[in-house]
Amino acid sequence: MEATAPFELDELRRDWIAGISGAAFHRKVSGARASLEKSGGAVVIREEEPVAFAVKFFAAVSMCRPVVLANPRWGRKERSEFEELMASDEPAAGAIAIPTGGTTGGVKLAVHDWHSLSAAAFAVRDFLGGGAVHSCCVLPLHHVSGLMQLLRSFLSGGSICFDQSDAEARCLSLVPTQLQRLMQSKEGIRKLDTTRVVFSGGAAMPASVAQKARELRLPVVPVYGMTETAAMVAAIPGADFLASPDAGAVPLGDTQFSVDPDGSVRIRGSSLFRGYLGGESIDSENGFRTGDAGWLDDGGRLHLQGRMDRLINTGGEKVDPEEVREALLRRDRILEARVVGEPDEEWGEVVVAYVRSDPGAPVPSGRDLIASLKTELSPFKVPKDIRFFDEPRCTGDFRR
Repeated sequence: MEATAPFELDELRRDWIAGISGAAFHRKVSGARASLEKSGGAVVIREEEPVAFAVKFFAAVSMCRPVVLANPRWGRKERSEFEELMASDEPAAGAIAIPTGGTTGGVKLAVHDWHSLSAAAFAVRDFLGGGAVHSCCVLPLHHVSGLMQLLRSFLSGGSICFDQSDAEARCLSLVPTQLQRLMQSKEGIRKLDTTRVVFSGGAAMPASVAQKARELRLPVVPVYGMTETAAMVAAIPGADFLASPDAGAVPLGDTQFSVDPDGSVRIRGSSLFRGYLGGESIDSENGFRTGDAGWLDDGGRLHLQGRMDRLINTGGEKVDPEEVREALLRRDRILEARVVGEPDEEWGEVVVAYVRSDPGAPVPSGRDLIASLKTELSPFKVPKDIRFFDEPRCTGDFRR
């Protein structure tokens, strides 16, 4: 199996991961491989600690074992959905399945392989002008945006660290909420200013955040991508971002964009995923319909206009309001519920629930409901605020 590995094991001997030497990393990977040889099937990775994650990931990939990433902080509902997926369809050899909320809510696994992930990594390298990509990763590695920082560094001959204080001259990837928070202090601004580039994606950047980044002349590059495209597939060059709030994003690598008659963006390219685990394969000729609304200017640059579906985008995480509503209705004394996304300067949108409780029973507190939901849902899906109303509303126009 070693002969079919997508990379040479000796490549793991170089020093490229902060906190561990190349020799020590190679030994750990060899030990992990020996352990994996005792079992078959897909290798599920739940490690939160970056080095432990990288060891298991590279060990499994080097053996061409199917790899499945799992969010270690999933709630009970998500863990159950994940187990059902794994029981229904095991990924093929060489597959790398990455969790995504998709466009319908619930846990889905987007299936990539080394080829699609490598294509995405090299596309970013080339966008930056070639050469080694040194990264500072502050995002979880089970998320595509964290995983791809690990792979860009490895494939380009660069290095990676996991401490934001070491971001100088490195590529730093942030969601807009993280960028906004760092711009609130002189120390945060200094860190941002000394990076090679600050990629900002996962959600639309609020106009006020973009304006402040321009005023500070920070090396910010807004990017567009998703789990299904192995993270970023379009970016607004830093100089263009600083020059104009209306600049469009250029495609990365061999990515091609088109817009369906209803305004939905469609993507084709080598970094596109192969399909969802348990679902149909993607037709590479027709590409992937994203559900994001957008348009192309005369220069072929992409301009986004938001989601076409119902998902709430809070800090780069996608929330299906129906999933949260169903969880609320499973609580005692809750008769009606509606979940919406409300504009928020820091998060883009926040999840807010409007509920009606049984008038013949004690009214539950919003705090108790939130605490109860935290045992079932991931933290980002739990409403930031729960508001009560006391009359049935058939129109969905709930009052506070």
